[in-house]
Amino acid sequence: MIRPTLMRRLRREEAGFSLIELLVSMAVLGILFAVYSLVLSSTIRDGGAIEDQATAQSQVRAAVDVLAGDLRQAYTGDPSGTMTLVASGFTGSTITFYSPDRQTPFHLRQISYRLSGGNLQRQFATSTDTDGYPWTFGAMGAWITQASNVTNSTIFTYYDASGNVTSTASAIDSVGITVTVSPRGSQGRTYTYSTSVQLRSSPS
Repeated sequence: MIRPTLMRRLRREEAGFSLIELLVSMAVLGILFAVYSLVLSSTIRDGGAIEDQATAQSQVRAAVDVLAGDLRQAYTGDPSGTMTLVASGFTGSTITFYSPDRQTPFHLRQISYRLSGGNLQRQFATSTDTDGYPWTFGAMGAWITQASNVTNSTIFTYYDASGNVTSTASAIDSVGITVTVSPRGSQGRTYTYSTSVQLRSSPS
């Protein structure tokens, strides 16, 4: 026969967690889950910001490369040299010039770039004739955004053959291009891409 004192001891040893122990355990687990959630959300947020920055940098680098490529091919086909490569009305945030259409031989394109609302945009029109200068152009296409989150207001700087800044279309020998972007989530950090393009044939 089991003695009463032994029975009570066995019951205590077989007993589960007390209510206080359960509450403490749940509180500790809740804190651990909260900390884990904060770390996870922070990691996801930082990862998204890094991805946005990388995308913005790739986008602006590609946009500057395309712009520089268009400018390097600038050409008018005007034998007299009176039609300037860069059209009149160019500013620090806009430029219009003429360039061969590599996808449609014997056609010329009138290409325009502008800075609008923090976006570097491009549009163009293709000549409707193929017999050379003087060219007849169709309607300009829609503005297409090439790069976003642009923070600088002066994209283009124009230089003459001596390297001096000029505001005369017929004197433009090269064009400096500078684009500064501040991607979303970069916390104010900016990235600048610059290049200079020597025009293929300076107007006389």
